[in-house]
Amino acid sequence: MKMISKANMNYRFWKRIFLVAAALVASQGGTYLVLSSFGIAEQAFSNLIINTVFLLTCVGCIRLFGLSREDVGLKILPRRLTSHVGLCFVIFTMYCLYYVFAVRISGLRPLTSTTMWGLLNYIVVAFAEEIYFRGLCYRIIEQRYSGRTAIFVSGLLFGLVHFRQGLGMLPKLFTGWLWGSVRYATGMIFLLIFPIHFAYNSAWLLFHGNWDSPTTLALLLPLVELLVAILIVACLKSPSAKRIFENRLLK
Repeated sequence: MKMISKANMNYRFWKRIFLVAAALVASQGGTYLVLSSFGIAEQAFSNLIINTVFLLTCVGCIRLFGLSREDVGLKILPRRLTSHVGLCFVIFTMYCLYYVFAVRISGLRPLTSTTMWGLLNYIVVAFAEEIYFRGLCYRIIEQRYSGRTAIFVSGLLFGLVHFRQGLGMLPKLFTGWLWGSVRYATGMIFLLIFPIHFAYNSAWLLFHGNWDSPTTLALLLPLVELLVAILIVACLKSPSAKRIFENRLLK
């Protein structure tokens, strides 16, 4: 009976993994092919259409799997709200310092129609990617293994899906692990969606800066992200640190 139950759990897990992976490929790749057939795949609004389909597919997967808003981190948990706000504020401040001192952003770029389409796209991307990686993928892996495994795997997938950026996908691994640690610590992702993810993506679109040749200081960001992620997880691993974390943040 236990063997049958375990086999069913394994089947259910791998079935969900397959469906979630297929959802990503079909929604983004399939929509791109459809747009290409109409000759509009390279238009300024095409990415918005592609990612809107991706977002709707993520919502469909949530309903298909019978997951709740809490399961995917979209329910506000009052006891952990302070910790979520506090951790996201620290991360947001860290990114602001990175943009000001490492990338050295300056004035706003001209606001063109392409920029506006890009901003609309990034709003949808922030929702879609957070729900997909820190919501669906994280929850499925956490149910089968553990929260720490979910952080590692969802962050790894987050990096790999940015393969079109070449070596630029490597820093995304650390970003994925950092954002995953917030999900792990607080059970929520709503501030990761906005402003964290949206601002992280939109800054280069809106501001002039040393985006192509950042300072040496910019190379420290992935390391800092990794260290902060480890610190967050460690605070929940150590009994004494966890007690302090819960007393001061999880009120």
